[in-house]
Amino acid sequence: MLKFNFKKYQYYLFIVSFAGIMFLPFIGQSNLFDWDEINFAEAAREMVVTGDYLTVRINYEPFHEKPPLFIICQAISMHIFGINEFAARFPNAIMGMVTLLILFNIGKKLQDEKFGFLLVIAYSGSILSHFYFKTAIIDPFFNFFMFVSIYYLFQATSKANKNKVQLIYVYTAGVFSGLAVLTKGPVGFGLVFITFIVFNIIRRKQFGFQFFPYIIFILLSFSFISVWYILLSLQLGDINLIYEFIAYQIRLFTTQDAGHGGPFYYHIVVLLFGMFPASIFAIRGIKNNNLDNKQIVDFSLWMKIIFLVVLIIFSLVNTKIVHYSSMAYFPIAFLAAKGIYSILYQNNEWKQSTSWFLGIIGIVFGLLSAALPLLLMNVDLILPRITDEFTKAILRGDYRWDGNEWIPGIVLIAGIILGLIFLKSNKILQGILATFGTTTIFIVIVLPFLVPKIEQYTQLTPINFFKSLKGEDCYILNYGYKTYAHYFYAEITPDQSRISKNMNGEEWEDWLLNGTPDKPVYVISKYPNKVKLEQDKNLRPLFIQNGWVAFYRPI
Repeated sequence: MLKFNFKKYQYYLFIVSFAGIMFLPFIGQSNLFDWDEINFAEAAREMVVTGDYLTVRINYEPFHEKPPLFIICQAISMHIFGINEFAARFPNAIMGMVTLLILFNIGKKLQDEKFGFLLVIAYSGSILSHFYFKTAIIDPFFNFFMFVSIYYLFQATSKANKNKVQLIYVYTAGVFSGLAVLTKGPVGFGLVFITFIVFNIIRRKQFGFQFFPYIIFILLSFSFISVWYILLSLQLGDINLIYEFIAYQIRLFTTQDAGHGGPFYYHIVVLLFGMFPASIFAIRGIKNNNLDNKQIVDFSLWMKIIFLVVLIIFSLVNTKIVHYSSMAYFPIAFLAAKGIYSILYQNNEWKQSTSWFLGIIGIVFGLLSAALPLLLMNVDLILPRITDEFTKAILRGDYRWDGNEWIPGIVLIAGIILGLIFLKSNKILQGILATFGTTTIFIVIVLPFLVPKIEQYTQLTPINFFKSLKGEDCYILNYGYKTYAHYFYAEITPDQSRISKNMNGEEWEDWLLNGTPDKPVYVISKYPNKVKLEQDKNLRPLFIQNGWVAFYRPI
């Protein structure tokens, strides 16, 4: 009879339980956010509706901007839990558990169990890296596959000599790089391979470079997506799909997509503040010390390279979106764990500058989190300073506040102060645990306390409108702005989409407003478009609410 060795796996069981408690609660409480969350969830919903898990669709038209792996996982989740927010976010919660297990295992192999736990704490206890596991965006899967691919390339080089590399590590790295490409596209290979090339240039005298294993790595990296595109091209009868996909990737890097621009230092700011508090501790892990073993030193180099590769590339591209630099979360967490380990177990001194950075950024975060709801509850204080018409209309809306939304911010401030008191008393471990623990609690409670209230100002009105139209045989037009929310929340069917009439976007809008549609038409738009829509004699007003206007066109 087989017996389960609890003692052997107790740490892994603890991490899984810990991750489940952190990542699963409240993930279905708030609506999905435009654009990315709803975009992926809608593609998964349409897979469920059509039964076609090979083709990614939006509005029942092929959508070739993203490969299918993550979306298929969401579709499977929707089969189990239904078409809802929980199902859309559930795959990332599971990926959170897997990621922490792998981080612990890697840390344990590189150093010891203590380092593994510090790596888990640094990644799960920082704001953005924790928060992303509660979302329905693609990046937690994408980043995980790239990170594991880099780890196996590191293993291949660390175990190499001038005559031979460990082929199994190279091929495993290729498989995970291939999964990254199948998740989001060629950048999943590009970031990994550039990191590998830079490492080889730096350490070129350490071992001989062999072409054959890495040719196999490249082939494996593109094998999964190649098979998918071949099958998809055969199914749709369109051999130009791959060209469309490549053109989209080039456009994304060379143009400012959807108004998402920003200065070149955008991602530096995002990573410094978004990866708090690991970003502060990571500064202490940049420099190696005499007690670091060779594996830690070598893997640190890989982590520094991938951090710089991500930062440089996505600082140069024109499109600036927060999650574009999310691959940098792994090296930041690793360097943070390395820095903390050196202080706790390698006799490196604690620096007061670290306490100052922790205190300033943490308390500012807490003050902003506490002040924002208080400010929105007293909006008359800021309305005279607002000039944008749409923003004014939103702020003048009717919203519900419970009066306790400031609590997460105060919790964060109190926890940071407690951590600083421990650090001041030279209780370093307690101070570090208090800091990361408080940040973790802050992220967990901010979802039920604050996020639904902020959503009232951003998208709740149109989403509730779309929900009210679910099941009604009608057409829906979002006029003057782009959204995916009406597809998902009204659960648009194929015969309610423009594909049923074989129209493109402009023709579809004109037909709904000026043509002879065969179903009632509902129109929703931002407040500044109110006057223009009121002049359309075909439309009847429905409501003006929270910065949004809605109209109805009968048959």
